[in-house]
Amino acid sequence: MKLDNLSKDIVQIMVELSKNDGLARLLTHNVENPFAQNLPVIDKTKLIKQDSELCKIRPYPFDVDAVVEDNSFIRVYFNNGDFNENEVIAETQLHVDIIVAKSLWLINDGTKPLIRPYEIMSRVLDMIGKRAINSNIRYKFDGWQHLYVNTKFDAIRLYSETFSVEA
Repeated sequence: MKLDNLSKDIVQIMVELSKNDGLARLLTHNVENPFAQNLPVIDKTKLIKQDSELCKIRPYPFDVDAVVEDNSFIRVYFNNGDFNENEVIAETQLHVDIIVAKSLWLINDGTKPLIRPYEIMSRVLDMIGKRAINSNIRYKFDGWQHLYVNTKFDAIRLYSETFSVEA
């Protein structure tokens, strides 16, 4: 993998994730049933517009400003990487962090109870996982883990190890 692919890949992932209606609802509607029909329609392009108050998908791991309102976010970034002897990226680890206020974890879809971060994770895998349909972005995710953020937020991290065969 070449260094100039890092930016392109992250932006493509962000754009792809922003296309999913269910994901947009889960990230922006901080209510018990984010799938209710009477909720406002989301302008999904704002999910990745960094200066928008609706921005929910960002290309970096942390925000220096503490978030105090109950919310949900996705962070997409390459956490680390190794170079080969030609300074070409030989291995990287992609992280997709799903950060949700604890008060927003339990939701429903009008018929059954659900857990918001798991629903977000499911849609992320549908959009960019190895079995993604209608997408030319496919990552094989190796696993996920729960992360403690603080007393207000917890997170789930999806991770994908990528290896390059370029010489």
